[in-house]
Amino acid sequence: MSIQQPELDHVVLLLPYADLASPPTWLTDNFTLSPGGAHADGRTENRLVLFADGTYLEVIAFVNDDPTKRKGHWWDKPFGFVDYAFTTAKDFEYDALCQRLEGSGSGVSYDRPHRGGRTRPDGVEMKWDVTFPAGVERGVVPFWCHDVTPRHLRVPLDEASTTHPCGASGMAGVRAEMAEDGVERVGKALEAITGLKGIQGKDERRFEVGVPVGESKPSVRLVSGIGKGDLELSLVVRTDKEGLQDVKEKIFNGTVSILFEK
Repeated sequence: MSIQQPELDHVVLLLPYADLASPPTWLTDNFTLSPGGAHADGRTENRLVLFADGTYLEVIAFVNDDPTKRKGHWWDKPFGFVDYAFTTAKDFEYDALCQRLEGSGSGVSYDRPHRGGRTRPDGVEMKWDVTFPAGVERGVVPFWCHDVTPRHLRVPLDEASTTHPCGASGMAGVRAEMAEDGVERVGKALEAITGLKGIQGKDERRFEVGVPVGESKPSVRLVSGIGKGDLELSLVVRTDKEGLQDVKEKIFNGTVSILFEK
């Protein structure tokens, strides 16, 4: 039975609340930020970095950095990249996904989809279904986001919003650094999720997903090298510009890492 190929939908970057109103220069020097809005639960707000390939970066913050809004939230984590989402072009084959994961030996599963949403500053309400992983820390494997309202409301692409100072055309992928035993476990889960064998490179295991852009697809890249139980996510951005400096910013107890790749 064929497996519907997932696509990389978006990556989540958690920043302090003040950075939504006044974004840091390491962000604005490289990217054009578009309006976002408040999520339906009232705990978080966001702004977006939209890419011409249809993916986007969600820059999110807890409202007023209120610790009561953070408590118990799945993104109550240090600042930096905290999660990433897959989607599918057609109806979500949830039951088939769960069956594949059950036989993977990874210990990863997914809870039932549930409704989420937010309201844009212009008053337009958007709704989607999100499906969160279980048995693993958030950000280790993707969650899923499927639009209920038209996708263009959530991802309003146009030339102005997708033109960036760094020349980014889209996401080359997500880099997930973890302990060696984590790479093995997450690799098994991603094989079940994508239906693909990981491509083993010199120092990473790569799972390509979605529609090719040029000669390559976005990918999830698993790299071993940090302590047991630790996870560090980086965003890899595709650009044709030469000589760009990768972003590496320390924010309190977290780190933001953006890598530029041709």
